[in-house]
Amino acid sequence: MDDSLFQAVYINDLETVKKLLDDKDVDVNETDQIGRTLLQISCYFGFYEVCKKLLEKGAKIDEDCFRRAENGWEGFRQSEIIELLHEWQKGN
Repeated sequence: MDDSLFQAVYINDLETVKKLLDDKDVDVNETDQIGRTLLQISCYFGFYEVCKKLLEKGAKIDEDCFRRAENGWEGFRQSEIIELLHEWQKGN
């Protein structure tokens, strides 16, 4: 995958994320150069709608997702994201 999906997630560009996720060959669990998944990045920044879209496309929830949401951007706890992750784990 090229970096365009990572860039779209990083800046919370939901419309571009949706368009790029329509590509059948996209691996939503691929990692960037430092080992972060798209979901981990969006959890850290608290990008709820991007997280939701990634989960719908098969993004895997791991402990790093929770850790990044607990210790999010500027130390902010991403409570809505944590709740979404828990709900998603229960429902899927």
